[in-house]
Amino acid sequence: MVVLQARVIGFWNPIDKRYHWYVTNLLVAAAVIYPLYRLRWQLELVFKACKSSLCLADMPSANENIIRSLILVALVGNLIAFTIGKFALMRFPKEQQRAFSFQRAAMLLLHIGAPFLRFLIRDSKKALSDLMAKIKTLAGELFDPNFRNRETSLQQVWSQSGL
Repeated sequence: MVVLQARVIGFWNPIDKRYHWYVTNLLVAAAVIYPLYRLRWQLELVFKACKSSLCLADMPSANENIIRSLILVALVGNLIAFTIGKFALMRFPKEQQRAFSFQRAAMLLLHIGAPFLRFLIRDSKKALSDLMAKIKTLAGELFDPNFRNRETSLQQVWSQSGL
């Protein structure tokens, strides 16, 4: 028989006027559990972005090797999107940068796909200039528009853990 030790932690949500309950085996301060679970949700959003934004849901094959390859390509695409997004966000204040998400970055990558490809193929100053202009135009779409109304998960983890 396997015994699992876990804690049940409740957080009062003043908007819903009820408790939100979490069962966890994480050995961290209770105040960090809620923001950590919200950050975990970001990982789920990475896969959601792969499925919807990067068209991973439209599998053209039942071949396991092809499916694995497409998943890897989608993840690499998401990492590229994340990197481009982080670069674009450098001109925004830290508070706004912390409201960044993978899903929004994937959407940005879809919109800058053509200029990004032209830059990769041509490697010219004009192609780079076009790419940078497109990124600057869309950079404001990279962050959660509600970040001023509520603390982001990263901000909660940093403030609760003293980081």
